[in-house]
Amino acid sequence: MKKQVIISLVICLLFLLVGSLLWIYNVNNKIKEEPVVTEDAYNKAKKEPIVIKKTHDFLQYSLEEEGYFYSFVNNQDVLYALIDEKEELLSTDVFALDKNNRLKSSIYKTKNGEDGEISVLGGNEDYLVWLDGSYTSHLYTMVVYNIAQKKVVTTIESTDENYFDTFILQGDTIYWIEEDTTKKTEEEITGEDKDTMIIGNHMGEIKSYNIVSRNYQTIDTIKTVNHPNEVLTVSEDKLWYIDNREFEETALIKTYDFTTKEIEAYDLKEQFLGHLKPVNNHSVAFFKYSIHEGPKGLYLYNTNSRKITVINAQETDYFAIYNGKGKIISTEMTYEINQEEEIKFSDTMQQAFYKDFYLSSVGPFASLSFTTSIGVEFDSIVEFNENSLKWRGEL
Repeated sequence: MKKQVIISLVICLLFLLVGSLLWIYNVNNKIKEEPVVTEDAYNKAKKEPIVIKKTHDFLQYSLEEEGYFYSFVNNQDVLYALIDEKEELLSTDVFALDKNNRLKSSIYKTKNGEDGEISVLGGNEDYLVWLDGSYTSHLYTMVVYNIAQKKVVTTIESTDENYFDTFILQGDTIYWIEEDTTKKTEEEITGEDKDTMIIGNHMGEIKSYNIVSRNYQTIDTIKTVNHPNEVLTVSEDKLWYIDNREFEETALIKTYDFTTKEIEAYDLKEQFLGHLKPVNNHSVAFFKYSIHEGPKGLYLYNTNSRKITVINAQETDYFAIYNGKGKIISTEMTYEINQEEEIKFSDTMQQAFYKDFYLSSVGPFASLSFTTSIGVEFDSIVEFNENSLKWRGEL
């Protein structure tokens, strides 16, 4: 009897074991029958925000999703950019695009709600600076961002009476023109003498702010502030700008020495000058303007010899960028000017991208970088290899 009980228990245990195995088998089968995520589907779901293409001549960073770049800072490991994602010609965020992990993230969103926009972005490896404002009021806040600390450290407000629409960052100091709209000219120029550079003339002060010391400074007062001379430029030791003065007067090129704090003025006997491109501390390229036309002719002025040299009499690209050390790039040509003011020319980049690129730089560029369009509006940033440029001695 005892033996039969033991046998019955063993049989029951065997049934339980078999039942358990069958249950596990069925569960596993059910799991296997669930839809399997393929590698292609996984990669599609895990879509990377940027694609990096590398050739001998350039590195290209492209967006996979819709949107395009219109202002950026190309640092060693991270691209900081303004990206229009809604086809509204504005960005509401400042984005960081990590070159290593290829991930895009927002580091700042406009504080101006539905009317807000980030209008321009500049910076270096230590700081970013951008203008956050409203496209309806045209009032902007200058925002200073510490890259290492990953936070906003300073904001500078504009007002209806004193506003700014540009700046330049040199080391740890920001320079900008603050326009005084209460001091407009009483009489507008009309008729044959009317020109876009004259309408809305008003006074302006050139100011600076040191991010480390937190000191503000007023550097100079200029008489006329409007396009194309609302922009400041720099060489290694100097700030360069133009004072158009009164309509009937000739324009002055001015320099401010960062070390000595001295201001020098140079009269080239030209009524209209625009878009300065410093080559070094004593030479600057500039465009000539006529009364009813845009810029035509790129020239070089030496403040020591007071000599003017023609760089390219046919150059018309006032969107040209510069590095403050002899390189100037337009959508037509790349120029290199040495200390002896010998000029070399190259159109390698322009030919490679069929002139379909946009140059964006707040101050001197650190690398040969620009935004380009291939099928979609400015959806990539190109970092060109300087060693790939093919130079020639004549245009």
